[in-house]
Amino acid sequence: MLIQFTIHLPPFSINKAYYRNRQLTNEARKWRANFLEQLQDPHIQSDLTKMHKLFDPKLHAFLVSYRFCYPSKKLLTKEGHISARSCDLTNIEKLVQDNVFDHRFNGREIEELIIQNLDIDDKFIIQCHSYKMLSPTRNYLIQIGIELVLSRDYIDPLK
Repeated sequence: MLIQFTIHLPPFSINKAYYRNRQLTNEARKWRANFLEQLQDPHIQSDLTKMHKLFDPKLHAFLVSYRFCYPSKKLLTKEGHISARSCDLTNIEKLVQDNVFDHRFNGREIEELIIQNLDIDDKFIIQCHSYKMLSPTRNYLIQIGIELVLSRDYIDPLK
């Protein structure tokens, strides 16, 4: 099973998300709330629910892809080089991954919405591909793909 969806937000770096003893900054809290609210879209929720019901931790794993789409002025300099304003790719994956997978967000209320996500430990992700790219819409987008696979097909050394 493969699900794909888009969140309409700029990437947020883990470097800007925390201060002192891992306290979230106000900016990071707002970003997370916005992300989780968008995750409540009925189409996304339907797909996440189906995937959650199918998932068996003894059999399955996930292949995940993230596409962080930037407006050209943010991703590239005038000379066409990667801009310093684009985030380090590995620093922008974690917050997205936590929002989609982490059980601690389920049941939280944000703006009168009860939050639901995939609610499966991200340790079951066995493959992750991330990309920074120009946005097809000239706006920030985070495109997410999650595929449920049989783990033995990907991690069995005898195969």
